[in-house]
Amino acid sequence: MISKEEAEEKLLKIYYDAKLDSYFDLYPTSASIEEFGETKDSDEFDSWYCIEDDKLLIGMWANNYEHGIPYFAVIMAHGCAKNWREDPLAKHMKLYAYSHLIIPIILIFLVGFISLYSRIGAILINLLGIGIIIYFIILKIKWKKRVLIRFRELFGNTGIYLPEEKIKKYSKSRFPDIIAITILQGFVIFCLLIISLALGFSNGV
Repeated sequence: MISKEEAEEKLLKIYYDAKLDSYFDLYPTSASIEEFGETKDSDEFDSWYCIEDDKLLIGMWANNYEHGIPYFAVIMAHGCAKNWREDPLAKHMKLYAYSHLIIPIILIFLVGFISLYSRIGAILINLLGIGIIIYFIILKIKWKKRVLIRFRELFGNTGIYLPEEKIKKYSKSRFPDIIAITILQGFVIFCLLIISLALGFSNGV
């Protein structure tokens, strides 16, 4: 069992090992567990953190400090993976995060409008939309693999151990998988393609 002070030192080290200093462009010199709640279930964990006045402030709900540290590392690894090694993929993932809910809406309006004038145009717009969705699904799968690699690297640096099954489980519970949503969007766009075809034939375009 480690003390609060030892836990704070480890958490600050994880912050820098996870490269969150470059992610947030903030460089705390100390860490402080401001809030701690004891839980009984080994799978029950929650946390928050922020940086104020050159200090990493942490809130943690766990069995104990030692139990909470690996799960806290998962949160940090997940965050820093977005800009890991300045991978250009990160730019695409940001685009995905900002646009994956907007693209289907835009396509709905485009298809509805263009199908009034050109069946071929509506088909092309739908095919473009389906291609974009498939591309984003591939990006998401690659990003998930990259996050797991980052977990292994981070835990190797800090000497922290957490079974990979728990890493995946905890990461998924904290950050819901949106591949299913994206696939659903792709299905919606495919349906729009069928509708636009039907409209085109009915209008004789």
